Amino acid sequence: MTIHEKLKKLLLEAGLNESEAFIYIELLKNPSSTKWELVKRTGLDKNKVYRAFDKLIYLKLIEKSEKYIKANSLKALVADLKNNQRKFGRLAYKIKEIAPFLRLPNESVDKFDSLYTKEQMLDAYMMMSELKYDTCLDFGDFENFVPVLGQMEPILKFRENRFKSSAGSKVICTTKGPYTEYMSRKDDLKRFNSNIDTLNIDFKGKWIIFSDTNDYVMFNDFSDIKNPSSVVVKSKIIADTQRAQFGHYLNLVQ
Repeated sequence: MTIHEKLKKLLLEAGLNESEAFIYIELLKNPSSTKWELVKRTGLDKNKVYRAFDKLIYLKLIEKSEKYIKANSLKALVADLKNNQRKFGRLAYKIKEIAPFLRLPNESVDKFDSLYTKEQMLDAYMMMSELKYDTCLDFGDFENFVPVLGQMEPILKFRENRFKSSAGSKVICTTKGPYTEYMSRKDDLKRFNSNIDTLNIDFKGKWIIFSDTNDYVMFNDFSDIKNPSSVVVKSKIIADTQRAQFGHYLNLVQ
């Protein structure tokens, strides 16, 4: 499923119809100078486009200026769904989660999966340990990530899988505690070809897994501890961005 296919599914769940979702995604790709241009671009009936335009304006998903019609961020829709927390709270979270990736060209994201159960997260976590790469790169709040996975067993399994593939590890932890200390034992660092640094920045509730050569990235968000989730993305653009940021932070700790 492409990222735009995923977004369309979520928009339909949120109550938009096919035309409204289609037009919003079309405007995400490129703004339009007029509503009539949208009719020509989408091939939809004029009345459907105009009705969809009015609905999207009302939802604050699009805006019209003198020069163009463009797609806004999904913040207004997320806020509206949160107001109906009982029915749409989880959906609001899903839409918020996908939003940061939508400005990328659709073809630049080869894979996009959202995960919401512990079993799904564990499966993806193990998959990340079995990919081919030279060095695994990890960044974030390790202390609070371990309990999300169910303590240390999967962490140690990840390390074993990585080591069996002759891959090293570089880690930057933004929190300190017993789990970080356990993984930082000198004998283990040497044995498993690992390097662990700590950096005092505000990145609590998030843990990112990627590597030096493979374009898979796993974003883990447990800032809402009752509703942890993960996004697994395969994208060179996103992976390169994470690698560049990691290099920047690595310079700060060395």
